[in-house]
Order: sequence, then C-alpha cells, then structure tokens
Amino acid sequence: MPPDPLRTARPFHSPLKRILERQDVAANRYHDRRLDAEVVNIVVGGCVVSDSSDVIITTTLGSCVAACVYDPVAAIGGMNHFLLPDAGLDTASLSSRYGSAAMEQLINRLLTVTGRRDRLRAKVFGGANVNVATLRTANIGQRNVEFVMEYLATEGIPTVSWDVGGTSPRAIRFFPTSGRTQRRLIGDETLRDIARSESSFIERLRTTQIEGDVELF
Repeated sequence: MPPDPLRTARPFHSPLKRILERQDVAANRYHDRRLDAEVVNIVVGGCVVSDSSDVIITTTLGSCVAACVYDPVAAIGGMNHFLLPDAGLDTASLSSRYGSAAMEQLINRLLTVTGRRDRLRAKVFGGANVNVATLRTANIGQRNVEFVMEYLATEGIPTVSWDVGGTSPRAIRFFPTSGRTQRRLIGDETLRDIARSESSFIERLRTTQIEGDVELF
C-alpha cells in the first residue's frame, strides 16, 4: 500500500528538536499537508514537548485530562494526557502518583530547556463524565480535573484557561510555541473507543507492581 501523502514524516533538523523528540512518550508523528504542520498525536500516558512553530500537538479526551504547559517568552510548550485510577485502597489507587509523574515529566522537560518556572502558563482540558458505567461511577473525570488544578496551583503555575467537565469527549489541538489551543467536542460515535482505551489503561495500572523508583511514563 503506498504511503498516505497527508501522513508523510518530515524530519527535524535542530539538535534541540531531536533531543525533545527522543523524549516523547506515546506519540505518533506525521506531516499533515492540509494543516501544513507536523502533527504529533498523543494517547493516554503520552507527553510531548516542542519548540517548533511547525508542530501541532493533538489528543482526544474522555475522562482523561490534558495539561498544555508553555513558556511564551522561550516559545516552547508541551502537552500530557493522563488518567487517574479508581478510588480505593488497591494497586490502582496507590498508583495515583502516576498523575503527579505525568505533570512532573512535562514541567521538568520544559524547565530543562528554559530554567524559568515563573514564566510557565497552563491550559487544561478534559475530565468529561463519559457515559460508561465503569468510569462514571468512579467520578474519574471530576477527580482528574480537581487533581490537575490543585497540582498547578501548588506548583505556582497559573492556569490561564480551561474547558473541563460535561459529558462530551474533546479533540484538542495545541500550538506549543504560542500556547494557542483549539477544542472541538466529539460526538457519541467515538465515545466507546475512548472509554475502551481509558478502561484498558486503568486495568494496566491495576496489574502493575509499584515498588521503588520507577519510570512511570
């Protein structure tokens, strides 16, 4: 099958870009001619940082949350995509530090480049109450939102805008060098796929041993 011309990879040339790209997690890159941009799509557990004006970071969210954190002076930013586990005193509950790890990874990668925490700004998306029993009963969407808002406040990073809650999944585009974002609500036709992905991620957390210092993302 010939390659899709809309998804033809375009290489990065800057050494910094190559370093940032090697650190990306759960990401799929392709060149989109319609957007004339390098699109980097992330899924649950993903994290991407870029300083390229040609890059757009995208994701799709149900109960999950995406934090878009950027430095408008250094023109660099990144997005993560995480899902807290269920409540309770089980392995998944103990894995709640996975949310902290997702935020720490994103922020630390930005600080490694800029060294300026005071310039960081955040935008937050997601946390829908999707109509799936296993996720709805745990109020995971609401807990994700509460977690990330509290985390950013504790870290002293202003949240300049947010679009959270509700019952509809979201598609997000983030332009990391400017901090610009676009949000589109998604219809019910994709809801089951999103919920299945989130449920699968929670199940992996349930069956993962937590011991010592581990790289979570």
